[in-house]
Amino acid sequence: MDEILEAPLMNPVALAVVGGVLLVAVLVTGLVLRRMWTRARTFAGSQQHRIERARTELAALRLDGPRREAVDLRRRLAESVTATDRQLAAAPSVLVSATVEDQHRELRRLATELDAHLRTLQDEPDAARVEAALPEATGWTDQLCEIAAELRAAVRESARATTHTDVRALDTGTKDGVAALRAGIDFLSERVRRS
Repeated sequence: MDEILEAPLMNPVALAVVGGVLLVAVLVTGLVLRRMWTRARTFAGSQQHRIERARTELAALRLDGPRREAVDLRRRLAESVTATDRQLAAAPSVLVSATVEDQHRELRRLATELDAHLRTLQDEPDAARVEAALPEATGWTDQLCEIAAELRAAVRESARATTHTDVRALDTGTKDGVAALRAGIDFLSERVRRS
């Protein structure tokens, strides 16, 4: 029995093969783990808005008074910005102008800053301070939600205008094509009759 195990272990070719197999197994395992990690991070990133929404919902359950109003403002802001993100992501890139993309980036930046401010209000233990800061925060939230709605409307309008123009161009092109085809058929019919 020992001789059976000893012979392959002393053979350099067998050791090289075993080493190569182990090296390939380690590399494949590393690549698989790396790919799984990348996919997990991508999935977590794409679901970040849901994770943040769940956190906000949980915070709303345990708070009351002005701190709860801060949570409600955070929720409104997040829903508005997320709806805008989805609509811009779903729109063909041809329809989204560079100006709209810049405005969207600026909206995201301002919404992130306002959300951080609202989070500090939500966590503030002094209800009087929260109450004093809420009118200004409400105004900012209303403005950013309105800007998000305007961005969504701009994308919808550009999609509708493009669709209308495309349909009109297709209609005109089809009518021209049909007229040319009829003229060609008439011309060929006339040539066949003359022959």
